Amino acid sequence: MKASYIPTLIELLELGAKDRPISITTSELGQKLGKSQQLASKHLEEMEREGMVERIRSGGKTYVKLTKKGVSSGAALYSSLSRVYAKNESETLEIVGTVFSGLGEGAYYVSLKGYKKQFLAKLGFEPFPGTMNLRLDLPVYRKVRRDLETMKGIHIDGFKDGKRTYGGAECFKAMLNNKVDGAVLVIERTTHDDTVLELISPVNLRKQFNLKDGDEMRVSIFPESSEA
Repeated sequence: MKASYIPTLIELLELGAKDRPISITTSELGQKLGKSQQLASKHLEEMEREGMVERIRSGGKTYVKLTKKGVSSGAALYSSLSRVYAKNESETLEIVGTVFSGLGEGAYYVSLKGYKKQFLAKLGFEPFPGTMNLRLDLPVYRKVRRDLETMKGIHIDGFKDGKRTYGGAECFKAMLNNKVDGAVLVIERTTHDDTVLELISPVNLRKQFNLKDGDEMRVSIFPESSEA
């Protein structure tokens, strides 16, 4: 199947041409594809010649239906994409950032009983009071940070303590500098954007690795092991 047919095939599948003949003009198809009427007509003609679609003219209208070959082509495309995305979701994500000092709020939040109990139960460790903040200078690492926001991790529930409400977070298990187990936090309510990665671990990472502001740190994230 030509790559240029893929948008037309997907559009026909979405319109229901897999199961029944659909009434559509080449002008309408072109508009849906963001292409010219001429190009939409050309694609249908070529796909018809290759046995992927059949066109039926009745009552002054043209109906289009995917053939068995066309449906099989769509299924093959779906299978290929599914394998690609399944592979990507199971891969280790790598981020390198530079250490910087925050405002010290991490120590307060991580030490709250409502969070501490969940970290111990769900992550298997009680975090050192405080978070490690990494500045992500490269766009490729900021992209990984944004991707984490769409993934399912180990969920830490928000809670109330009678005075205020605290938001939840998603946690992703991680290996820090290839030596220490920890987790990445994606917090629901945060002032940080995608240039910052927040980490927790059972040890004081600054002392463990003799880190100071400006030093680099490597984080290997395991999203496939983080789903609860």
